[in-house]
Amino acid sequence: MAETEYGNGAVGAPLRSGETGRIAVLSPGGVGGLLAGLLARDGRDVAVVATDSTAAGIAERGLRIESSLFGDFTAHPPASPRLDGRAGVLFVGCKATALHEALERVPAEAVRGALVVPLLNGLEHMEALRRAYPDARVAGAAIRVESTRVEPGRIVQSSPFASLDLAAEGVAGDRFDALVQAVRATGLEVNVRESEAEVLWKKLHFLLPTALVCTHAGRPIGGARTDRRDDLLGVAAEVERVAEQYGVDLDTGVVQRMADGIPAETKPSMLRDREAGRPMEVDALGGAFLRRARAAGVPAPTTERIVADLERINAALTAG
Repeated sequence: MAETEYGNGAVGAPLRSGETGRIAVLSPGGVGGLLAGLLARDGRDVAVVATDSTAAGIAERGLRIESSLFGDFTAHPPASPRLDGRAGVLFVGCKATALHEALERVPAEAVRGALVVPLLNGLEHMEALRRAYPDARVAGAAIRVESTRVEPGRIVQSSPFASLDLAAEGVAGDRFDALVQAVRATGLEVNVRESEAEVLWKKLHFLLPTALVCTHAGRPIGGARTDRRDDLLGVAAEVERVAEQYGVDLDTGVVQRMADGIPAETKPSMLRDREAGRPMEVDALGGAFLRRARAAGVPAPTTERIVADLERINAALTAG
């Protein structure tokens, strides 16, 4: 059977109240690439911004999505190494380790008045994005999905779940509402929350223990939740105690049930980076959390021990 091919709406359509306008996706990796493909398949006006080689490959061959939830297809959004013209929405899909370099591809003028939706892990990227784009509105966001860029322009989404949490705080309005509807129309679950802090801390509550412990153990979640259960729950409990000092109530029992319920072979992206010899987001996740813990005066010995080990491993990876 021939694969379904999808084009893209007209690039640079004028922005109108109550609509998203053009949707730019910066760094089409596992998560950004999945979103770009789904939105383009749905006929949205999508522009992909990537490195020179990745942009050239997508422009020539399209963006291939292989998904357990959304099916297999190829979308053909326009792709370039720099965003030309204006965008009404900017999804930022890079990792924290590449944020500074990636932002150079999207000038601040291109997103003046736009809605910026970061898909990064951690806590500190929000301030970095607000400094880079002072005339845009940056939304708190968290995405839960296992999706991997196996090669430039080819994305494999393997998890039985895919959901996006968006915080309405400071960004509510017609464009925000239109974006929620546009993403929901692709089949992706979207949950609108009120508080930015709630969205970011709830994601960290699950992500930090699974990312740190799986990567430290060198094993997917099935092994970590069995052999390193004390560490997994210990990190989660430390996140709960620190978040409380920032006005966010968490329940480590929720993290325990989530970790026990996902497929045993699931790997966090940090573990995949370690296996591939790529720089890991140890500081963006563990370091950022520990800085918040120290500022709040809350001890986090389990996290400190694991982060210290992973920092040494990361230093060896980057030195090589």
